[in-house]
Amino acid sequence: MPVPTDPRSPKQRVADQLVAARRELTRESLSRSQRRAIADRIHGLEGQARRLTARFALSYATAAGPVTKTALPADRVERIGALAARGADRGEVWDIAVRDEAGADVTGDFGCFAE
Repeated sequence: MPVPTDPRSPKQRVADQLVAARRELTRESLSRSQRRAIADRIHGLEGQARRLTARFALSYATAAGPVTKTALPADRVERIGALAARGADRGEVWDIAVRDEAGADVTGDFGCFAE
């Protein structure tokens, strides 16, 4: 079975979904529960949009010294973090941390560090 492809970037897909959800929210015939569901969807999409544009700093320590990678998009954190997590399993990497642009620890927000 062929896999459909969407030529839009992830940012554009989320932006288009936000426009559609906001347009849907303005319909007059919606019940309170439908409005709440759409508002929840908008809230989730806004979070996705923020994450797609956010940049993170990934740091960890090795026997060779500390490593810090800055201005990483979320997908790069996931890729590099998966390698660091495997190194941690072998005892070669420790003190892994991911910080957002405000400096808050968001390590647990990434699937590569989920237990």
